[in-house]
Amino acid sequence: MAAAGPGNVVVVGAGPTGLMLAAELALAGVPCRVLERRPGPRTDSRAICLHARSMEELDLRGQAGRFVAAGLAMRSFPLGLRGAAIDLSRLDSDFAYLLDIPQSQIEELLAARALELGAEIRWSSEVTGIETDPDEVRLTAADGTVISAAYVVGCDGIRSFVREALEIPFPGFPNPGSVTLADLYLDGLPMTDAYGDLSERGMLLMFPFRDGSCRVVLYDYERAEAPVSEPVTLDEVRTGLERVGGRDFGPRSLYWSSRYRSESRQAVTYRHGRVLLAGDAAHTHSPAGAQGMNTGLQDAMNLGWKLGAALAGWAPAGLLDSYQAERHPVGAAVLSLTGRQFRLNTARTRRKKALRWLAHRAVAPLPPVQSWLARTYSGAAIRYPPDDTPAHPMAGARLPRGRVTFADGSAARLADLFHDGRFVLLRTSEDGGHADGNDLPAHVRAVTYQGCVPARLPPAMLVRPDGYVAWASGERDAAVRARQLRQAVRQRCEPG
Repeated sequence: MAAAGPGNVVVVGAGPTGLMLAAELALAGVPCRVLERRPGPRTDSRAICLHARSMEELDLRGQAGRFVAAGLAMRSFPLGLRGAAIDLSRLDSDFAYLLDIPQSQIEELLAARALELGAEIRWSSEVTGIETDPDEVRLTAADGTVISAAYVVGCDGIRSFVREALEIPFPGFPNPGSVTLADLYLDGLPMTDAYGDLSERGMLLMFPFRDGSCRVVLYDYERAEAPVSEPVTLDEVRTGLERVGGRDFGPRSLYWSSRYRSESRQAVTYRHGRVLLAGDAAHTHSPAGAQGMNTGLQDAMNLGWKLGAALAGWAPAGLLDSYQAERHPVGAAVLSLTGRQFRLNTARTRRKKALRWLAHRAVAPLPPVQSWLARTYSGAAIRYPPDDTPAHPMAGARLPRGRVTFADGSAARLADLFHDGRFVLLRTSEDGGHADGNDLPAHVRAVTYQGCVPARLPPAMLVRPDGYVAWASGERDAAVRARQLRQAVRQRCEPG
């Protein structure tokens, strides 16, 4: 029997990307169903790090506090050699840190949000077939149920059934050696900040959790060729830490472990008609820099409001195609970044090790380099190509942090203006025909403010639901600025 769903979206995969996307779709009023082949929520930890940009996007929906309460903030991110790290406190962000929190808790919080908003999550629902035509997509589940949808998004991981069924190329290569992950307690190291080290025998990283345990990431040259199916034992972790780190870290009470071989791949396209890809189904890479889950969450934020616009009927021409145009280059840049770091940290030749020492000890500590590293690894440096030429310098950049004050003396954080997932028009004065905001589309919220600190904003700015500046104007003439605004709204917020 077919489950009809005109105007709906089916998300395949209930990992962080799929759950984030489901919440965004539900917020936009889109009927959304998540199909997950696992029998229930995840209990293991897997990915553990939320970078600043992911936290900022959660903050746009009023959700960051839930994650902060469950995680542990780290002010630095280790690069490799002992003491070499990225100082994340340099970030101009309300979340100038790395939040350590197990993936199981991340998914629990994201699932709760999606369900609160009306999304549906179906466990034990493996997808075994997919058919597409210009008007809909039909999915076949393992039990024979056929589910139709206006759009389907594959968030089903590196071995994505959706991607493979549509024969979307996924070029790339496996990274050398296997990485060991272990969640346990350490008696020989204070769990106050992230820790990293490199030696002639491998690499190790440690990330504390709120409960006093930590995640150990171990790349032990002597065990790099161990099959991924071989269980990880506490003795192996203890021996590997001593071999690589040269000391006894006192590991005990191992409660989760895994061994895996990473790959560096990217789908040639993130869209195939009414089917789209996000997260690991679209891109995968080495664990260097803790980029994978964060890139997927940001895929979901970029795609969610665009699908909502398409199904609500107000999407400008080409809006859905902009998902590929904006996120594919970001995915490619992440692959390049993580690939360079992984190769540098696992280098064995004398020349490459000398280069690594120079990069970590002489170059990375320089203040301009630290600022670049913090913005790049955190995602704060991501910006999208502006629509206009010439464009205001802020167009395409993320909304800065700030607090606006209003004529009645009240105030609000900029991030708090986006909780309902609409565009926000920020302006310092009344602009022509948009003086009271009554002629704006319902999905655009007009906010007129008196002042903003610490950010310095242009007189008028249109910000997308995902917190990126769609348009801005520094024009001093209010009448000219009002005409520019009306055109900007027509181009970006109305059907074309």
